Amino acid sequence: MTDKEKLLNKIKKLDSYHEIQNTMGRLTAALNFQRAEEILSYFALDEEDVSLEYADEGVFEGKKAVEAVVHDLIVRPEEKGYMLDMQLTTPMIEVADDVKTAKALWWCPGISAVPRENEDPQALWCWGMVGVDFINKGNEWKVWHLHYFRFIRCDYHKGWVEDTSLRNRLNTPLHPLSKPSTYHDPYSYLSIRQGIPACPRPYASYEERDRGWMLNTDKER
Repeated sequence: MTDKEKLLNKIKKLDSYHEIQNTMGRLTAALNFQRAEEILSYFALDEEDVSLEYADEGVFEGKKAVEAVVHDLIVRPEEKGYMLDMQLTTPMIEVADDVKTAKALWWCPGISAVPRENEDPQALWCWGMVGVDFINKGNEWKVWHLHYFRFIRCDYHKGWVEDTSLRNRLNTPLHPLSKPSTYHDPYSYLSIRQGIPACPRPYASYEERDRGWMLNTDKER
């Protein structure tokens, strides 16, 4: 690769970084305002193995399954008093040298309010991380694989140490189109945190082994 080609490649990667940031920001805004079809518009639904893994709800793979988890579990029916506000911080994005794919990771602090019958809505902390494989579809970047790693979901007033009611359940898919979670390990004062999901590392092109990079504990890779 000549110096000119290297420079052009760097420019393409920088442009892609910017586009990926905006795509994920728009997807998160659509999530916060509970717009199912807009959320789905950012996914590469034409890819056979497109997937969304959502905390302990399991892995949803394929167009039909991704549409199901968004409509059935992530987006709620309109309800007065409900609120979700997730944020994206600390972007870690590696665009492949061939600019065909990208690996990305964000910290996601958030809050929620969930209506309750004959009571004020319950205020919740919702914090986690989101790891994403993006695929270049020519004029735009699309979400290929997304995994939301829930760190805490707890009552605002009690906090993540006292409130254990929303922490864990058996790793059993509750939706007919979901598969068992690949990883779900929320905060517990009885355990030591692992460095998962992993930060993406520079790479040349996406290979089969890259599919599990978010769960990689080998810090040399």
